Amino acid sequence: MTSQSVSAASVTSVRVPPRPRLRGLDGLRFLAAAAVMGYHFTGIGIPQWGSPPYEVFPGLNHVTRYGFLGVQLFFVISGFVILMTAYGKSISAFASSRVARLYPAYWAAIVLTVALQLVWDGGRNPTLMESALNLTMLQEAWDVPNVQGAFWTLWYEMKFYLLIGVFILVGITRRRVIAFAVLWPLVAELAKATDSGLLSSLLIPSYAPYFAVGMLLFLVYKDRGDVAVWLGIALNTVLCMRQGYEYAGNATENVGAYVSPVVCGLVVLLMVVLVWALSAGPLRHVDWKVLSTLGALTYPLYLVHGQFGFAVIDVMYDEWSRWVVLGVAVAVSVALAVLLHYGVENRLHDRLRAGVRDGLERTLAPSRKAG
Repeated sequence: MTSQSVSAASVTSVRVPPRPRLRGLDGLRFLAAAAVMGYHFTGIGIPQWGSPPYEVFPGLNHVTRYGFLGVQLFFVISGFVILMTAYGKSISAFASSRVARLYPAYWAAIVLTVALQLVWDGGRNPTLMESALNLTMLQEAWDVPNVQGAFWTLWYEMKFYLLIGVFILVGITRRRVIAFAVLWPLVAELAKATDSGLLSSLLIPSYAPYFAVGMLLFLVYKDRGDVAVWLGIALNTVLCMRQGYEYAGNATENVGAYVSPVVCGLVVLLMVVLVWALSAGPLRHVDWKVLSTLGALTYPLYLVHGQFGFAVIDVMYDEWSRWVVLGVAVAVSVALAVLLHYGVENRLHDRLRAGVRDGLERTLAPSRKAG
């Protein structure tokens, strides 16, 4: 074998056999987005209704006040799916897939939101420079406000992708995943306790257990779990429940009505169980195609529902029934999500992915040959 072929073999990513699409997780992702939307429209105290949502929707609010936990569910699913995406892949393949997945709908959502602010002054009203910096998805690094409130989670996702990117360069193995998923939340909490600012920011202590438990649930899906994996799942599930339990106080302030810590903890436990059940457990055979359609709409719906839903409520509430207004706010959000998915994501995803991957591979090629 020539040195050239040896070099090529050394950098070729490990081929992982394709797995069937987990449509159950697609549906669960959409449920998480719906929960967040319900929380923003009828759970948290927003001024557009004129009165606190727990007064406007006294019955519904008892459920939607817990919708903020949809974000935590996103993080669990992200830990699962992103590790699945990265396993056996090169850094260029991983990075290009993430750029193509995140940015097209995100850019479109920013443009639409900026256009909305030209005719509606009830939103965040970012400056032109703030909007431009938002296009990078790195605005929080410079303490620049997000164009839409829901964008804050993307900064945490980006940090997780960075950690996974480093993991790919080091080499992802089953043992390393277990060690990482167990140690990461503990080291992150230690960094927070010792006021290690940079390390604490990078390791995201508040949400590390959610990503970590998702990673371990992927190992159960991939090749079943052993004692070490299940102990890691148990540890991180307890840490997740603790975070949900302790955040209930903040949620109570945001909602303006009591949010039960016990309910939060139990919902977090249910989320972990559902991710397992729909991937490796008794519900793994759920295979309804409509769930994949809903899953495809999840990300754009999450991106656009906030400001556009609030604008609908603000404009319509004085003239229409609260239920009609809520229905229109949801319908407008879903319609925009459909527009972003089919009009933007479907058209740009493959081309952007191929372009980014080719560019990264050309950039990395000289250093590979040198090695």
